[in-house]
Amino acid sequence: MKKKLLTVLILTFLCLSLWGFGKLYVAYNLSHYAGYYVQQLPRKEGTNPEMVIVLRHLNDIEKPTTNNLSYDFDGNGAILLANSVTLSQGINILLWNQNENKKYTFNNLGEFSFYYTNNIGEKKYDSQYQKEAELLLDKILPPILEAQPKPKINLQNLFNEKYFEQFNE
Repeated sequence: MKKKLLTVLILTFLCLSLWGFGKLYVAYNLSHYAGYYVQQLPRKEGTNPEMVIVLRHLNDIEKPTTNNLSYDFDGNGAILLANSVTLSQGINILLWNQNENKKYTFNNLGEFSFYYTNNIGEKKYDSQYQKEAELLLDKILPPILEAQPKPKINLQNLFNEKYFEQFNE
């Protein structure tokens, strides 16, 4: 009787350990390869899931070592382009061109919200500013996305299940 009980306890412990390690691996895989998975994610037009996911998983994804890009991991994390353009996430996503003192704000879907300079009360919503922001983002995001490795175990379906609804509302 004691042998059976011991066997059951050992098997239960092994099964729970395997289940726990499996869950940990899935969480690691989805965050470490998020930059790869987001490129294949179906999305509604006008959203920018690459920007949102790269900022959300900045600590976990592969970061290219280019002369122009640097990273700040204090707080929510930020990507700096030539120490003059900052892409950071707080309540909203902020793209700030320090040289020209221009600030572009995006919502948490990566959709352009508004532009302002010193006074946030003077918001501008023109598509001209959206194009300026997209030009700056095109200098920041492509090198990061190109550096993303292909996962050994592809969990694209789980990633899509997790984020599809957010970027297709």
